[in-house]
Amino acid sequence: MKPWKLALGLGAACAACCAIPLLGIAGGLAAFGSALWACADEFLPAAAVLAVIAVGLLGVWWWRRREAARRAKCACAEACSTEAQHACG
Repeated sequence: MKPWKLALGLGAACAACCAIPLLGIAGGLAAFGSALWACADEFLPAAAVLAVIAVGLLGVWWWRRREAARRAKCACAEACSTEAQHACG
């Protein structure tokens, strides 16, 4: 890491530590953003991996929701639920 990036990162961390209690959430997010901007070339691969994981989880959630809605519309859903009730006792 280059010295100017290290100095900028330390300055941003110091600002974030002081800004959070003084300026609240907006100041803390701004300081966090400046720290990420200082080390953007190191952060981009991690951000890309996190974005891929988030998109994958969103896809799984969407697919499961769609399947649940499709099964709820099934004409045999009522018959299947009564069979399960009879089988359970």
